[in-house]
Amino acid sequence: MRSKLSSFELFLYFSFWIAANILCLFKLFEAQSNYYQNNYSELYSLGELKPGWRFISRFQDVSDIEWISWKFFIQTAWLFLLFQFFVSEVIRYTYMPLIKFWYIVSSISFIILFMGYRQLVIILAQPMLFATIIYFGGGKICVWTASILLLISYNSLKYKYFFWYYLDRDDLQDEEVYLVLFTIAWIKLRCVSFLMDYLNRKEQIGTDVVKANFSFSQLILNMFSYVLYTPLLYIGPIILYEDFERSFSSHNGKFRFKFQRFLWDMFLYATYTFLLDCSFHYVYFLAMQSDIEAIRKLPTIALCGGGLWMGLEFHLKYLISYGTTTAFARLDNLDPPPTPRCIVRVHVYSQMWRYFDVGLYKFLVKYIYIPALEVMTTHFKLKSIINKLCASFLTFVFIFMWHGTIWNIFVWSVLNYLGIALEQFGKVIYHSNYYQILKTGILKSDEMETRFIALLCTPLLALSAISNFYLFGGSSVVSLALQDVPSRTDRKRYYKECHKAN
Repeated sequence: MRSKLSSFELFLYFSFWIAANILCLFKLFEAQSNYYQNNYSELYSLGELKPGWRFISRFQDVSDIEWISWKFFIQTAWLFLLFQFFVSEVIRYTYMPLIKFWYIVSSISFIILFMGYRQLVIILAQPMLFATIIYFGGGKICVWTASILLLISYNSLKYKYFFWYYLDRDDLQDEEVYLVLFTIAWIKLRCVSFLMDYLNRKEQIGTDVVKANFSFSQLILNMFSYVLYTPLLYIGPIILYEDFERSFSSHNGKFRFKFQRFLWDMFLYATYTFLLDCSFHYVYFLAMQSDIEAIRKLPTIALCGGGLWMGLEFHLKYLISYGTTTAFARLDNLDPPPTPRCIVRVHVYSQMWRYFDVGLYKFLVKYIYIPALEVMTTHFKLKSIINKLCASFLTFVFIFMWHGTIWNIFVWSVLNYLGIALEQFGKVIYHSNYYQILKTGILKSDEMETRFIALLCTPLLALSAISNFYLFGGSSVVSLALQDVPSRTDRKRYYKECHKAN
């Protein structure tokens, strides 16, 4: 959508915003470097640092377990994923009905060969349970009840290290356990997506028609080929079942064009991977979270840079992981969701949820928000905004349980819901007569209205930053950033010490 402001004014805002971000990141690096130059021994006490690349001769921050696990997966699986695609391509040109069987057989083979049969048992547990529910005639209430109970059990077992004990073997790597934890969460979404689409179809065309066209064995074939699809099994993103099923009837593009696009994607994300790994040699803010006293001595602007860095690292990590796995999926004619939008471009909550993880957003809207809104509208005579807030509340309850039932995730979920609620109230005010009077009597132009709305969105941006601090850094870092920032005297003393050291 074209902005109502002039190009010159937009350029000024863009320049100031980018300059402010760069300044915060520079101050973070500067403060971190000065602190560890004066306290070099404390650098060795950070357990999440290890010797980095030889040509850089610096330590590397390895504290992000999601990033480490993704690299472990792609290094383990990339050759197998290419093999799976080439066989799939042969099947598509020879006997297409075998393709779903191949997806299941290849996925199970990969898990057994590279991860172990115990991991296979964990991965198959959920789809087998949900298949049993459908076999005995369970409906949507049964599916959602089982999903919630499984989420509660999963979170309980996860925090009691059950999966570490169950998967224990001599050569077990931590990355394998974390990959299992990730895939359990993704499989849950895929099972719900498949079953909700299946049950919706039964409601639309009738149970007898569905049973006549799809036997239980066909249902199992469709379900397991979707749930166990290898490129998206461990890392995501979530592709809804209807989109997955559409890939079997879509036109199979020419091999040369598909593979050229794939090679370009791999080059692009390999470049991003190099840049992110390189940055871990210079910014240690993630590792520093184990040393709160070190963070306490950082100046305020450096703490702001730390929050920005965590958000940028989070975005780039998911851009690479989602981009890489969907590049493999695109070879199989799937139409994956867009990669995450950079958080620096997002200033309101609704855009963050709509454009960061698009697949998850589609899942939440289709299977939770819209059904909940329909129930509220049908059974309760409330105002539209109340119905929307109630539907959003149920959606964020699921988000909290799916991401993990711990305190910082709870606070992050609450703050995100609060941000969405404020946006909803803002939209109501925007369409009211009072706002129209303000617009015509005081603002008087579209340009002034744009500036006014931007000003009103500033608190939402601040709230978003705080909520992301909770998600990335935890409660201790947020408390430090909001309450325990060093006093002016402490900061002056700190700067004097740094100046003397230089």
